[in-house]
Amino acid sequence: MVAARRGLWFSLLVCALMFLKAQGFSVPITYVENGVVEGAVCLDCSPPTYHFDKGFGAGINNWLVFVEGGGWCNDVTTCH
Repeated sequence: MVAARRGLWFSLLVCALMFLKAQGFSVPITYVENGVVEGAVCLDCSPPTYHFDKGFGAGINNWLVFVEGGGWCNDVTTCH
């Protein structure tokens, strides 16, 4: 009986998390293709990208810049 209840609660939790994940919003990604020509590339040699979404309310004229941290490598072997 206890195992059945745990299974039910676990199923409800998974469903709730899936619902919350589906309710998120997406901000389009922009690839800076000309950046590759200029030598501006990510560590995996892919073109630089950014997300942009217009602000609203009190933040309509403000910017938020977030630079996500990542790993660092010294050569091809340590990057893989």
